[in-house]
Amino acid sequence: MSEPSPNGASAARTVSVVVPTFGKAALLRTTLDAVSAQSYPASAIEVVVTDDCSSDETPRFLAGYEPSYRLVVERHEANRGRAAARNTAIRAATGDLVVFLDDDMRAEPELVAEHVAFHEDHPGSAVIGNALTAPELGPSNVYSYLDTRGVHKLAPGSRVPARYFLTNNSSVPRDALLTAGLFDESFASYGFEDMEIAYRLEQEAGLAFWYCASAVAYHIHAHTLDQLLAKRLESARASLPVLLAKFPEKAGDLSVDTLLPPDPADPPSRRLRRILLGIAMSAPALAFARGVARASSLGRLSHPFIDLLVAASYREGLRLAASRDHAGEPARRAG
Repeated sequence: MSEPSPNGASAARTVSVVVPTFGKAALLRTTLDAVSAQSYPASAIEVVVTDDCSSDETPRFLAGYEPSYRLVVERHEANRGRAAARNTAIRAATGDLVVFLDDDMRAEPELVAEHVAFHEDHPGSAVIGNALTAPELGPSNVYSYLDTRGVHKLAPGSRVPARYFLTNNSSVPRDALLTAGLFDESFASYGFEDMEIAYRLEQEAGLAFWYCASAVAYHIHAHTLDQLLAKRLESARASLPVLLAKFPEKAGDLSVDTLLPPDPADPPSRRLRRILLGIAMSAPALAFARGVARASSLGRLSHPFIDLLVAASYREGLRLAASRDHAGEPARRAG
């Protein structure tokens, strides 16, 4: 008889926690320490870390780190990006359930047990956990905005669209990942590699997507508004075009169809929406939106203005991608 976890989930299911990392040694320690504090038996957990060619203290830290669970460390000798880093870890993993965590997440003690229990109740699923901003980072319009996006718009326990899948706190049966063909390593820059594999997990492995609000992990990496918008622009410039090339029918589902450069084949309704969006994204309007987004006392009232700024960043990124009016190659970072 296998040892039960405190919430009744069987420990017979082995779990591989996959963590890609790049240059975040201090944050990574917090992530790995939190796995040691899990209520799920350490004997049923392994953590597979792929160091995507970090140049900081990460290699030395990992070489000397001795947790309560089995730790497997893989290293890329060249920086290859988050998709490749996760694939390396998945190939090295031995658990039948893969739990994805980023290297700047602090899992609550019940996280692994909650993921396992949800899979037992919902076989054939991908499970999206509850990723929230760590309280110690303090109040911020950006943090409150991020904590109300994606699955947070839905009720706990809901079945959710595949596009909400994120790999900062989620879980998938390993055999389903192998069936879908793992992550597409042509996503070498930031963003959308998790959404792309979600579509294939749905279409090729037949998985349903669910939100498990009780599987909580806190994001412990501080982000400013400018950093958020820079990431969105970069993901639209380098990664979103790759996603849309593979799944062009998803542009409307992602609400980016009116952000794409004009096409003579656009229907009149889309042309009109693009014109109205252009007015909303005029320089004065965006300057006003930035001011509102930075007004610390507004909270949720700032969210529509942050939405506008995010959409403008996506539009600019897509414009740059279409015109190829940019210099250099995207940074291929796992962190």
